Amino acid sequence: MGSLNLYKIDDSKKQTFFQELSNKMDMSQTIFIHKLIEDTNVEFGLTLFYSRPNGAKDIKWNWLLKKYNKEEIHIDPSPSAVLLIEKDDETVYAATYGHSYFIVDKYADKDFGFNFARKISFDEIKTTTLTTPNSRRNKTVNTYINYDELEFDSGESFAKLKAKVELDDEFTLFKPSLEVGTSIRCVTESDSLECIVSIICYIENTIYNKVDIYNIPVFTKVKDKEQIALLNTRMEEKVKDNPEISISELDIVGVTEIFNHNDSEFVFKYGRKTKNVTSLSCDELRLFCQEHNLTFENVVLDIQVQSLYEGNVVSCALVRDLIDFTDDEERCLLSKGIWYQYNDDYLKYLRDSIAEIRAEYHPSYDFNSQKHMEFIETFFPDARSDPSNAQKNDSEIRAALKKKYYTERAFNMLMEQDYGFQNFDRNSKSVSGAKVEIMDLYKDGIMYAVKVGNTSAKLCYAVDQSIASLRLYKHKLLNDMPEIHTVAIWLILERATHIEVDGVPDINSLDMLMLKNRLDQWKKEVRLQGYKPLIYINYKS
Repeated sequence: MGSLNLYKIDDSKKQTFFQELSNKMDMSQTIFIHKLIEDTNVEFGLTLFYSRPNGAKDIKWNWLLKKYNKEEIHIDPSPSAVLLIEKDDETVYAATYGHSYFIVDKYADKDFGFNFARKISFDEIKTTTLTTPNSRRNKTVNTYINYDELEFDSGESFAKLKAKVELDDEFTLFKPSLEVGTSIRCVTESDSLECIVSIICYIENTIYNKVDIYNIPVFTKVKDKEQIALLNTRMEEKVKDNPEISISELDIVGVTEIFNHNDSEFVFKYGRKTKNVTSLSCDELRLFCQEHNLTFENVVLDIQVQSLYEGNVVSCALVRDLIDFTDDEERCLLSKGIWYQYNDDYLKYLRDSIAEIRAEYHPSYDFNSQKHMEFIETFFPDARSDPSNAQKNDSEIRAALKKKYYTERAFNMLMEQDYGFQNFDRNSKSVSGAKVEIMDLYKDGIMYAVKVGNTSAKLCYAVDQSIASLRLYKHKLLNDMPEIHTVAIWLILERATHIEVDGVPDINSLDMLMLKNRLDQWKKEVRLQGYKPLIYINYKS
């Protein structure tokens, strides 16, 4: 009985995969196995690539043994191997042993595992790992007891699945327990090359000849080179404009969970500048740049990150190949250096979820530059007579007033002045020593977070503010707050084209996938806390 962790190699990456294996590992001879498939004799060539330990390594806590006058411990690094399986010199598979999955995963066909999972029946679900793009909960691991449903929510995509599958009584290739991610891991009935070839044949027959049993929302790889080049250019521009990057705390490499906080040590490299760190995060990268006088937004994507295991480098990648990033217009997600398109299952669940949120448009609340300037003019006489402005001309005073009463502040003040809202904008309270902006507006049991903008990056700020305020409110960390029954996000869209259908805003018509992902999570959070979610849409011209 053995364990098989099987990848299918992306056709476009086969040559570079062969080169890396040849450079990093020793190669054995090839063993050929023939299999009769639908009256056709198919040849499988199996080649072993393996690496031997290179010297003993100190364990990290030898200092503690030394303190107590105990003999230090030295260990051999873990050996690793890759079994390369070529089918008729066309399709390539790879089975990994030890930590070689770090090498193989980046060359994998990312759809392979779930293409198989869609077509098999599950008897019991053990765990699921779900990716939720643009959410504070980037990845969620769920465990189940006596459960046989594939459970997921809108805005979620599967990254890994561990389950027991339904197998015929006479089936002997592998045990019912199965793990599926970018690879497929199973427990085999025997350790043999023939068994591995038979399992590959079984998986191929299932993928190509069986119908889908489940609609599993996952991401589909973008293959068009021109589209990938465009997406990379846009991503680089947006990182420079808004230098915040997202690195998931949890990664799935094949079917193995890797926690970037504590599973590895890391080395940052940029040119000759290096730094060893114990966690991989945006803050650590920013600190590295500060210590070496590097401009974060200009260099962060090209910082090299080496992952260490037992002192050995097991993987090496640029930051641009490690971050999570969403391109709204193209409806694409960058994950681990690969661009993915949101598949139809994912988008359908997200659309249905967003459509559930009540949305309102009140034309009288629309804002424009003329209203803004008229509002600023009400402060001009007092500002003109203020002795501190004696040396300024009228244009300078008006510019200062416009900066002080910026769009959102002016809008909130006018809502209070003309429509009876309570204005909490810039009214922060101290909670555990930190300043918290409670809400922007309040009226009739509804708390509002207001934001003006035309991109997901700007508008998502209101979603984050709303969630943070709601949690503080729910846990009674804010004193003297009015009673609420509804939590609202008020988006002032900087656009001429309206999105109403029969007078009701159609949020799904916005080409802002990141915002919709965030609104989906916000809706669930609001309902979970026992309140009603509401979206107001207005326009600024």
